[in-house]
Amino acid sequence: MIVQRILHTAEKYPEKQAVVYGPRSITYAELSKEIRSRAGAYQQQITSSKVILTQVNSLENLLDLLALMAIGKASIMASTQLQTEQMQGLLEREGVVLLPERDLQISPLSDIQSVTLTDRFLGVLTSGTESLPKVIWKDYQSWVTAFPHQSAVFGITAEDRLFVLDALSYSANLNSVLHMLWLGGSVVMTSLKSAASWPRQMQDQQVSSVFMVPSHYRLWVRKTLSLPGIKSLVSAGEKLEASLAEMLLECFPEALLTEYYGAAELGHISYQQNQDIIQHGYAVGQAFPGVKIKIVDQRIWVESDYVSPDYRGVNTVFDLGLIEDGRLILMGRSGRMFNRRGLNIFAEEIENSAKLMPFVTEVAVIGLLREDLSHDIYLVFRATYPGDVQTNYAQQLKTHLLHSLPSFKQPKRILQLRNLPRKDNGKIDYQAVARIFSEEDSPVSVELNIRN
Repeated sequence: MIVQRILHTAEKYPEKQAVVYGPRSITYAELSKEIRSRAGAYQQQITSSKVILTQVNSLENLLDLLALMAIGKASIMASTQLQTEQMQGLLEREGVVLLPERDLQISPLSDIQSVTLTDRFLGVLTSGTESLPKVIWKDYQSWVTAFPHQSAVFGITAEDRLFVLDALSYSANLNSVLHMLWLGGSVVMTSLKSAASWPRQMQDQQVSSVFMVPSHYRLWVRKTLSLPGIKSLVSAGEKLEASLAEMLLECFPEALLTEYYGAAELGHISYQQNQDIIQHGYAVGQAFPGVKIKIVDQRIWVESDYVSPDYRGVNTVFDLGLIEDGRLILMGRSGRMFNRRGLNIFAEEIENSAKLMPFVTEVAVIGLLREDLSHDIYLVFRATYPGDVQTNYAQQLKTHLLHSLPSFKQPKRILQLRNLPRKDNGKIDYQAVARIFSEEDSPVSVELNIRN
């Protein structure tokens, strides 16, 4: 499967770079040695079938993950945002154990354990930071069967060098890393704190493929150097807006730009590329190869080999959508539909209306539940020129929404922030946004958020 392919590449191309992370560079031969060494120790030290990986260093977590896969263990890649009580809750509920300190005296593993498509190897954490995260267990079928299609759709080969963030608890990042190692290519991992130097890192490392969420593309696309070697840009996690897609294609006219939509529970669902992203910005594209999409009572249902094992037979996460001219259109994400006076309100409709204003760079809409079980709607946004204190963008946006949306869909409050709160995977943290507005008794703290 994955580890076996890595070891095969190590035999054929031992000196080829496998992973670069900061000052450390690991060849495939060294990666093979690390996997066997760690696997030998963990095979004797760990009796549980499930382990949680908590090291701060992402490369160490990746090496441990591969070693545990080599001995048939399943791992949860912990988020840096997990709190102590959440970690303890996972240990108790999921029956996982913490990774022990490795005994360096134990001999390396000689025989890698054979695996089947239905063997589980990874637990993906979802939900916010307030409650105990949900774990979506992945088997090899849900990822490996998609890898050949990812190569074809994204335009990636074994000769590529992938640039990806080190937040491996975000499953799309980890998927990209494991896909590239399965291919026999090279992975260049970077950190969010080094964003200012990303273009230089890409140039120095001769990067040819990039995977990022839209918010991270925004951090560097305007500052980019001449990077003619980049031929594949892939975006997921949030909607890639047309203006950002135009900017990326302007900077990289020869690159294949792909936006894909998926879910941890269902895997890859749909994708669109290049000009289609710009011309059909309201859609999330056509079905990913091997995927059948159908709409039942406005809910999106998916049939594919990529569905996570516990969701086979369920095949939906209750996102709402429709299909128009073969393209999937999201009407509302699960958990982002609100009710006011018996009428349904989709956060995406308000957000899409707000994005029609040229100064709105990012926007997030949340609903807070009232005692009567209806919702108060709130909106935060980031403007193109947040430092221009002479322009009241919030008032302009309010006026626009008053003319473009019916009264029952109007936000109760609109707030401009310099930066929208985010999780460590780069996605907007809607729970953090909700906390801003839930502190109605502390208006000063809300105002402070504008200046942060």
